[in-house]
Amino acid sequence: MSIRSLFRRIAPLFLISAVATTDLAAQSVGEITGRVTTVANAPVVGAFISIDDAAPGTQTDAEGNFRIGGVAIGSHVLHVRRSGFVESADSVVVAADAPSQINITLADKVATLAGVTVIGSKTDLDETRAQLAKIPGAVAMVEAPEIRATRQANLKDVLQFVPGVYIQPRFGAADESQISIRGSGLRDNFHARGVNLLVNGMPYRNADGFTDFESLEMLTTEAVEVYKGGNALRYGGSTMGGAINLDTKTGYSSSPVSLFGEGGSFGFYKTQLESGGTRGPADYYASYGRTSLDGYRQWSAQRRDRVNLHGGYRLSDNTDARAFYFFAHVKEELPGALDRVTFESNPRAADPDNVTNRWGRDYDLHHLGLQLRTQLSPSQRLEISPYMQYRDIDHPIFQVISQISHDYGAEVRYENTGDLGALNNRFTLGFQPAYESLLNHQYVNNAGEHGAPTKNQHDHATNVALYAEDVVSLTSQLSAVIGVRADRATRETKDFFLSDGDQSDRRTYNPVSPKVGFIYSLRSGAAQIFGNASRSYEPPLLLELNSLTTPGYIPLEGQSAWQYEIGARGRQIGLSWDLSAYDIELRNEILNINVQPFPGAPFTVPTYRNSPKTRHAGIEAGLSYQLPGALLVRGDVADHLSFRASYTLARYTFVEDPNFTGNDIPGAPRQVLSTEIKYTHPSGFSLAPTLEWIPQSYFLDSQNMVTNDGWTNLSLRAEWATAYGMTLFAAGQNLADRRFSQSVQVDNAAGQYYEPADGRSFYAGLRWTP
Repeated sequence: MSIRSLFRRIAPLFLISAVATTDLAAQSVGEITGRVTTVANAPVVGAFISIDDAAPGTQTDAEGNFRIGGVAIGSHVLHVRRSGFVESADSVVVAADAPSQINITLADKVATLAGVTVIGSKTDLDETRAQLAKIPGAVAMVEAPEIRATRQANLKDVLQFVPGVYIQPRFGAADESQISIRGSGLRDNFHARGVNLLVNGMPYRNADGFTDFESLEMLTTEAVEVYKGGNALRYGGSTMGGAINLDTKTGYSSSPVSLFGEGGSFGFYKTQLESGGTRGPADYYASYGRTSLDGYRQWSAQRRDRVNLHGGYRLSDNTDARAFYFFAHVKEELPGALDRVTFESNPRAADPDNVTNRWGRDYDLHHLGLQLRTQLSPSQRLEISPYMQYRDIDHPIFQVISQISHDYGAEVRYENTGDLGALNNRFTLGFQPAYESLLNHQYVNNAGEHGAPTKNQHDHATNVALYAEDVVSLTSQLSAVIGVRADRATRETKDFFLSDGDQSDRRTYNPVSPKVGFIYSLRSGAAQIFGNASRSYEPPLLLELNSLTTPGYIPLEGQSAWQYEIGARGRQIGLSWDLSAYDIELRNEILNINVQPFPGAPFTVPTYRNSPKTRHAGIEAGLSYQLPGALLVRGDVADHLSFRASYTLARYTFVEDPNFTGNDIPGAPRQVLSTEIKYTHPSGFSLAPTLEWIPQSYFLDSQNMVTNDGWTNLSLRAEWATAYGMTLFAAGQNLADRRFSQSVQVDNAAGQYYEPADGRSFYAGLRWTP
């Protein structure tokens, strides 16, 4: 699918969306006009205006004037924000017969963070939301109410309704998952690659890009931001998939005490005790949680103990400091993938070799991050964020992997929102160094115990990145974005186990990744149209470079990609929607080959190769709508019905390849649809059926000979927010008890491709915040 044909297909959808928005806006709506000035009656240019704190909004023009059309009749709150001024929130009543006029005066902000930009406060989250609305590409933000309305066991629970993000747990309610954004990481048969995972804006990964999921706690997460592809210049410049950032709770977003307990099928339970609050200039948050799972399949038990601590202190009127720490103790059994015959006859089975040799993954992780934010002037801000991460892992698989890793890194970020002449402008400059030291040992697997040594290496990864981005408002409706990121990445191995040859080697990569884009806001403020072109470059991981048979690294190049994207999004009168189309042209995409190390081996080991030219293209659409009207009213609260849906259409193909030209790249379905209808009663009771539908089979091998069947997964969740701060909930998943493989292994030489989903399962629990 070429970008020309893709855009030809998507253009009518944009037209339909625009017409539908216009028709909807004409029903019982009005408009707001006004002017924003300083206390000296000078116009405030580029002030961000929003209705009821909903994005997208609009911005004031060169005279400080603004107009927002299509506003629902009734009372609203008009929020006005501009760097260097105190935020304004004014009530306004909208009528249908004439525009509502309001003039607003903004007071100068004397470089203060109090209640405005303190890290982790509500205003900080508001700033993030406003900044996302200014990104000229597909981004998403999943906030606390949506997170709490899920099982909160893994990222799939939280991100299921973000189009273009494909996450499927490998072992039911466990957090280890197959993850891909726009086809990233399809080479990934374990853990995560091709997507940067971050916590509070700091990398949760090794410096070479390797990461997993087991330390991430959804119960302590206040919001999740998703930056797809090149839209993550700051967070994901070295990955095609972009970035996922988890913002954790602080004392500003938590209660003095809260309890959570949940249990269900296959021995699943999840408990948490948390506390948070503020006292003067200080705030704190602390949480301990435990998750345990016996598992649907044989040899798939999981256990997580997690501690999260977060503290902040406002050092002065213009400086805020913060520290956060999380610890995870992880123990898990790995049942392995199944061949087709076993999957169909006994999906609860494990690979016998995994049981005999006690395949698993046990580790302790400590992560510490510091943040310092200071307002240098009303238009200048500096943030300094160092972090460190320590992991000690014992990982019996085909051999026992024993590793100790130390990761250190930082970000220094400068932002200037001063005007560029008469134009509103935001300039960002950042510097990101990162270093990893990995003591890498392997041993013969003797029923899960260490046998004779087979590897003794000291690996190093170093990354140094410099990025800059400028967003200039050419008019009150049109903004242009230009950015660039330069990286220097090194990978080095020193081998001290020489009986099988010297694996010592060193590689250096020096990519430069530019980005350009635009964003256009309609005069009504109801919708935005955006487009961008960006480059990404992904150096290989250390484990991808290591050779199984020859000295030194394998001849593996870095993966480069150009992404072209166009889209639109809007929000008005209970309707929120987004639509985007993308084409990614890749060179040297890194793909997995799972090979048997010797003939008849009961297991496979990974190695990697470059495919000269591949293409990822697709369409993503998201929709949510709260239906107007009510049948039941209790006081000021009425019942309502809401609907949301997420749809992804994508195809990933070999364009030029020595063996597979024209074939699909295996590992992900072409179409994914998720829908939910939710009824909420004035009493606090809600009921929400959810449907996940993969309508067709997809390939699991590069030859396109082996397929995974599509599936339908029906779920149901009920909640009741009772008095005294207690919420009760119950849920059922895979209610039809279908057999399907929601996650897969690709190009597996042993023919073991399938990782069965859980059968019919039920969960129930409570959340109590007195």
